[in-house]
Amino acid sequence: MYQHILVPLDGSSNANEALKAAIDLAKDWHASLLLLHVTDINQFGGYARGLAYTEVIASMRENATELMTRAKELATAADVTVTTANLEGAPKQQITDVANDAENGIDLIVIGKSGTNAFSRLVVGSTTTYVVQHAHPNVFVINDIAED
Repeated sequence: MYQHILVPLDGSSNANEALKAAIDLAKDWHASLLLLHVTDINQFGGYARGLAYTEVIASMRENATELMTRAKELATAADVTVTTANLEGAPKQQITDVANDAENGIDLIVIGKSGTNAFSRLVVGSTTTYVVQHAHPNVFVINDIAED
């Protein structure tokens, strides 16, 4: 059915549920996973880029690396072929760009319903909504069961 599944991760419970679902789908379809984390360093655009900014960004990058390591271990333990990517920028744009890049061969995106940035959802709309509207591959949206 599907061969290459993109799974955007941000550490939220919805993203974790999406990862679990994507692993199950990948096992059933013998598909590979591309796990993607996007560090939104632009969310601090109005602040001075001094020492505190540098430390915050370094911490965000470290957290992203740890998140992706755990996610990759989970997929690998399930005998799923997996690659990871850590990018920086606007998450919704980066996710869509990766999904739409023909070189990646993405034919399905498995994404959580909502992520960690509630303020952004209120102000500019959710990343998931943007991805559904702008990505070329099919999008499978996963709800966090704990929210029901």
